[in-house]
Amino acid sequence: MLLVALVALAQPSTERAPAGETLPVGTRAEIEATGEQMLEFAARALANKEEALAVQILEALLQDPNLPVRNEARFRLAMLAMRDHRWDRAGSLLRSIIDEDPGAQRARLELARVQAEMGQIEASRRTLREAQAGGLPPEVARLVDRFSAALRERKPFGASVQVAIAPDSNVNRATRSDTLGTVIGDFDLEDAARQSSGVGLSLRGEVYYRKPLSQLTSLITRAGLSGDFYRRGDFNDLLAIASIGPEFALGGGRASLLAGGQRRWFGGERFYDALDANLQWQRPLDRRSHLRAGAGYARTNYRINDLQDAHGISGFASYERALSSRSGINLTLGAARQMARDPAYSTASGQLSVTGWREFGRTTLFASASYQHLEADKRLAIYPKRRVDDFYRLSVGTTLRTFEWKGWAPQLRLTWEKNTSPIEIYRYDRWRGEIGLTRAF
Repeated sequence: MLLVALVALAQPSTERAPAGETLPVGTRAEIEATGEQMLEFAARALANKEEALAVQILEALLQDPNLPVRNEARFRLAMLAMRDHRWDRAGSLLRSIIDEDPGAQRARLELARVQAEMGQIEASRRTLREAQAGGLPPEVARLVDRFSAALRERKPFGASVQVAIAPDSNVNRATRSDTLGTVIGDFDLEDAARQSSGVGLSLRGEVYYRKPLSQLTSLITRAGLSGDFYRRGDFNDLLAIASIGPEFALGGGRASLLAGGQRRWFGGERFYDALDANLQWQRPLDRRSHLRAGAGYARTNYRINDLQDAHGISGFASYERALSSRSGINLTLGAARQMARDPAYSTASGQLSVTGWREFGRTTLFASASYQHLEADKRLAIYPKRRVDDFYRLSVGTTLRTFEWKGWAPQLRLTWEKNTSPIEIYRYDRWRGEIGLTRAF
């Protein structure tokens, strides 16, 4: 197919010439050529240091009906953007290549580099695993292994932000019941203690700074805020966290030992303060899978009820595998033990969750399912039974890169939760939607 392009060089005069012939500078040329010939013309313009002309040609080729030509133009534009450290632009172009051609492994590897430069280290590692799952020549695979191992040294500073509108059927995770059963009879529950719906604003943000201490050790500082905010401020929920500690080599992988604190507010009032310490370790098992594990300790001071004050331990193990260059799965097992001042508030719990994702063109679908079982050591004197809860969560969502804007794409998510318990106040169900923005790559 022939492509007709108008290339403004400087002057208003116009001449017509076949592809491959050079016109004097200072003319306006109408060039009739195939997409492949236009790519050659763009390469010649770059060689002659006429970058503006080359970019104009490549931008025009983004509309070419020939997929190889279109993706080659995207790739060359992405390389120019990476040279100028315009990572958002480069990432969007590379992601578009992969969406239309999942076998474009060079684009996938360059996308991993872009993500690493932007501080999205986990996303970069996942992209590399997807590339390995799609198959790489042995010499390229070895280079990817070295790049993956070096990711910890890249980007000393990073940040992430998520914003969403969140309609919620149960903003306070409360029961529908009108009454609360006790050993001395049923009590009526006031409206504030019962299920309430609303539409809120969900905000998530985190920053980190990594300072190298030696070739194998770095000092990491993290801080984050997450919250859900509603017109009715009684149900606003805000959590602030901060931690600091070393990251170092351990057992063929990387480990971090972080100490810090948390503060949570609910309805504008301080709900609890906590001091914590966490050890996390991760390493690749092979070129397609990754293992993460961790253990933590926390000392929590509840502001309203001193009998809930507790110290607790927790642990988890997570296995992630790229099933193909366009899909993957994650399996996580966790357990926690909280020892409170009053044994009736002491609990033990275990959790299992599975998450999977699959790309279809410019759309990513993802889904997760989790289950948690929790038991209290004793019953509270006022309740007839000991707390024994079963919690279920199902979530499905999609990222729509078709509507990408400046490196961001809309993300939709629908979540269902249900907690069963012999005590009404802990028994609830909930539907929550999220309409927000996320990185398009």
